[in-house]
Amino acid sequence: MSVPNHRLRCHDCSEKQYPSVSDLYCTECGGLFAVDYVDAPDGTRPRLPMDDPTKANSLGEGDTPMIFMEKTRTSLGLNSLWGKLEFMAPTGSFKDRGSVILTTMGRDLGVREFIEDSSGNAGASLSAYAAAAGLKAHVFAPASAASGKLDQIQIFGANLHKVEGPRQAATDAAEKYVKENGLVYMSHNLSPYFSEGMKAVSFEIVDVLDDDIDHVVLPVGNGSLLIGMVRGYQELAEAGFISNIPKFHGVQSHAVRPVVAALNGEDWSQKNVKPTNASGIAVSNPPRLVEMIEAIESTGGSGITVSEKSLTDWQEQLASNEGIFAEMTSAGAFAGLEKLIKSGVIDKDSNVCVPITGSGLKEPLN
Repeated sequence: MSVPNHRLRCHDCSEKQYPSVSDLYCTECGGLFAVDYVDAPDGTRPRLPMDDPTKANSLGEGDTPMIFMEKTRTSLGLNSLWGKLEFMAPTGSFKDRGSVILTTMGRDLGVREFIEDSSGNAGASLSAYAAAAGLKAHVFAPASAASGKLDQIQIFGANLHKVEGPRQAATDAAEKYVKENGLVYMSHNLSPYFSEGMKAVSFEIVDVLDDDIDHVVLPVGNGSLLIGMVRGYQELAEAGFISNIPKFHGVQSHAVRPVVAALNGEDWSQKNVKPTNASGIAVSNPPRLVEMIEAIESTGGSGITVSEKSLTDWQEQLASNEGIFAEMTSAGAFAGLEKLIKSGVIDKDSNVCVPITGSGLKEPLN
């Protein structure tokens, strides 16, 4: 048996343990794990936890297009604006990058059946990758989730458990099911492996634009894309491939804003949650909140909230001006970018990249 190329390291107390998809919490302090690699990064490709990446449970994810958004750049007065079309992934969202890593690790570590909870996109993605790997998935999702996402979960053969109430209710129901049935909880929010797949986004951006990007603006819910992209840039910087890590700015709906509230020192709790069309980031209690704050602050970035009207406005603008049908969550990143420019946080001479994380085809229009 080969020696694994990584260990799991507790984010809170730094205790280490062997690779596992079933152990989600540190036995010493209860903290969540991060992936700690044996070898230093070489900058040519992101470090991954699999022994042989060529045998990954892949559906062809990654290498999504980057487009120069001339009309939107002009309307915002920016020097340059690039869109990273993450919705052109196999299941229509960036979550596929994490699903390939998590299901590969699950498969290789002997998992045959697992539980996941999701607002929709991650559940759809993990259902597809579970099917490809021959794994049985149970996905807990809000009953109010977009029908297109729920349909995906079911067509891929997963057991869909619809849960009434807010997004957190699906997590609570999944955790209860885990205890009652003794199955593996392969939560994309709690597992350290999921965000490792997101590091490749940064490598792909640098491959096209070197280190010319000054700012990355993206929607944040549970933070896997944020955490993974920042780690990707850090690996590139550590290997000497780049000298500049862009500032990362997290965008949330004003209705559900735990990350932005924490960044700005605002008194906010789950009791303040209101309905939002940005369902992909309607996460009131993200388990990796501390890591998300650290990721943003380490780059000198910021957090900002946007209104419900701006979600609709920007979804329509992207469609009519750029030919891009983004889901509301993804459109919110552009609403946030607009506010960041108006407030002077992002200078108009800047070069900006926005990952467009999910397809509007999954959601019915209001």
